[in-house]
Amino acid sequence: MINRAIVIVLDGFGVGELPDAKEYGDQGANTLRGIYNNTKLNLPNMKKLGLYNIEQMDVKEEKEKNPIGAFGKAKEQAVRKK
Repeated sequence: MINRAIVIVLDGFGVGELPDAKEYGDQGANTLRGIYNNTKLNLPNMKKLGLYNIEQMDVKEEKEKNPIGAFGKAKEQAVRKK
């Protein structure tokens, strides 16, 4: 039984483009990759939770073999007015 859950939401912390990226000129968007490639980034606890296991991460960090957290990538579900 789980007694406690901690949810970490990194809003605006893009980890890869969405399927409609081309419509918004956002192809190749990946905030984490940009930070990772332009500075020394050391996030050992986030790595243990599974940050680098998210699909489309596209960084040269090794994936965690046994992540201790649940991880994923969300996308908004909004109706676009034309």
